[in-house]
Amino acid sequence: MEMLYAVSTTFPTIIYTVLLAVLIIYWLIGLLGIVNLDLDGDIDIDLESESDLSAMSGLLLTFGLTGIPLSIVLSFLVLIAWLLSFYTQFYLLTMIPSGALYYLAGAVSAVAVFFVALPIVGMIIKPFKGLFKASNTVTSQGLIGKEAVIATSTVSDSFGQARIFNDGAELLVDVRSDSVHHLKNGDKVLIIEYQADSHTYVVAPYPS
Repeated sequence: MEMLYAVSTTFPTIIYTVLLAVLIIYWLIGLLGIVNLDLDGDIDIDLESESDLSAMSGLLLTFGLTGIPLSIVLSFLVLIAWLLSFYTQFYLLTMIPSGALYYLAGAVSAVAVFFVALPIVGMIIKPFKGLFKASNTVTSQGLIGKEAVIATSTVSDSFGQARIFNDGAELLVDVRSDSVHHLKNGDKVLIIEYQADSHTYVVAPYPS
């Protein structure tokens, strides 16, 4: 127990320990009804710039982290990163003497475990995506006819995401388009259809 505490409160694992503590508090107050856990299948994000949005959406798409509420994705991501960081520090970083080299190795480790955790979380949440599709179908139909902005570098019949402002919230959703339309990041589009089987939206260029 003492070893668990010592490693958990030492750099770099303490970074993920703090994040894990914040998430635990979030889920606890959510269960008490103090905050809305927002357990729908669309990812609700608030980013400052188009480049931030494109990077985030690309990251989520690459590792299959869409179709699940962002709060759940982040919870799994922080938990897995914490575990990886804990064991990396316990078995490897403890061999490095305290000093500049240790903190450099720790910083590299903190970043590395985050990216290692991404595909692991993608595999963990994949079986659960179907749990959210049924409840999303009704609300998703309400997005048809709304304006959206492409958030990825391109959109095809198998790839793409767009952001939608719906009831004051910014949603990041999976979108598809045929090869006739050459859509790119920042283009305004119109949502014309919802495909329940793939939980995606068909979009077309916004009428000028």
